[in-house]
Amino acid sequence: MSGIYKGISGLALFACIPLLINYLGDDNYGVWVLVFTLFQWVLMMDFGIQSSLKTKIPVLLHDKKIDLLKSYIKSTYKISSYIALGIFVLFILLIYTFDFRSGLNITFHSEYFVNKIFIINVFFFCVNFIANVHKSLYVAFLKGKYTEQSIALNQLGFLILIVLAVTIFPDIEVENKLILVSLLNGLFCLLINIAYTIKFFKLEKLDLITYEKKPLNFIKEIFKMGAKFMVIQLGMMFVFTADSYIIANNFSPKLVMPYDIVSKLFQLPILIFFAALSPFWSMFANDYINKNHIALLGKFKKFNLAFIGITLFVVLFALTCPYIISLWIKERIEIPDYLIAWTCVAALFRIFITFYSFFLYGSGHLNKFLTLIIISIILKLPISYIFINLHFGVNSVVISTFIIVLTWIIIVPLECFSIINKLKKNE
Repeated sequence: MSGIYKGISGLALFACIPLLINYLGDDNYGVWVLVFTLFQWVLMMDFGIQSSLKTKIPVLLHDKKIDLLKSYIKSTYKISSYIALGIFVLFILLIYTFDFRSGLNITFHSEYFVNKIFIINVFFFCVNFIANVHKSLYVAFLKGKYTEQSIALNQLGFLILIVLAVTIFPDIEVENKLILVSLLNGLFCLLINIAYTIKFFKLEKLDLITYEKKPLNFIKEIFKMGAKFMVIQLGMMFVFTADSYIIANNFSPKLVMPYDIVSKLFQLPILIFFAALSPFWSMFANDYINKNHIALLGKFKKFNLAFIGITLFVVLFALTCPYIISLWIKERIEIPDYLIAWTCVAALFRIFITFYSFFLYGSGHLNKFLTLIIISIILKLPISYIFINLHFGVNSVVISTFIIVLTWIIIVPLECFSIINKLKKNE
């Protein structure tokens, strides 16, 4: 069901893109991509607290520590609120000390407007940062389909709102169009998040009324694990999404569009398989708690066999991409040579590594992966610029991602099997 819902949200996303390109124009669509991508990173700036829910809640449920569970969830909302406020204040200070307009080559808008569009979006992303906690809660309680259901409903609703905006306000100034799109996206996303938060607590018949104080060691452990999650997820986000900024800085926002179109196209198989794999995070945590190495190895074996089929599906998808793009985006788009091929391989690597990284998340063995991510962050820009200087153009950013993730798919599975072997010996 998670995969089906993710497919629906992916299709709605694809339908939005040509509408937004026609409504905003090439340059301003590039601005929207830059703004939206930047604030996706905001959702990761929670010190890993929300991600820790998926690992810690199965443990608390297994030990039947319900009051501690309530206290933990309550604290997550409080801490997320403090972090969101801190991010908002910090960004307001940053926006008046750093020239986003020049840094991102947005020369066709005034500095005042660029600052305004970023402030509007950071406000909504910070508010939704708090309201997004429900997504981790659903996954932690092994009801991840509701997370994907909420995302699908949000994307479908945004599509409908964009259609209405194009119909009702077709001729307003382009700056007002960007503001309108930002408001529609932020407000509707907030409404959906609030509705599904209420649904979660009703579904689980859970409240946050508890007088149990969290042990100091428990809090330290959560923050320690959470900080690792945050660095890992921000690092992965950087490796996979910094490309738009590298392109904008070295070429122009206009050239972000063909890269974004191909990337968005491959988001469909990526998101579908990510959604289908997301329950494994908490399932791995449960198996690891119970020291069930047979179940863990069985899941690994089934996934490795399934990945053969996944590879065939994604390769066939890549072969049809030029045809899909011609139908999807009506105006003629120049796609750089080999961009689809490089993106296809990078997408397959990403799906593969996600499965095994979920085991590391669920079992809490994060140190080696954390080190690998930090090294990848350090190498991402130098590798990209090497290929840019070699005149690989837009392909440079995808090739750098390919090289980095190639090391992940070798090292991470070996670490996972090593952990299971230790678990087997200690049984």
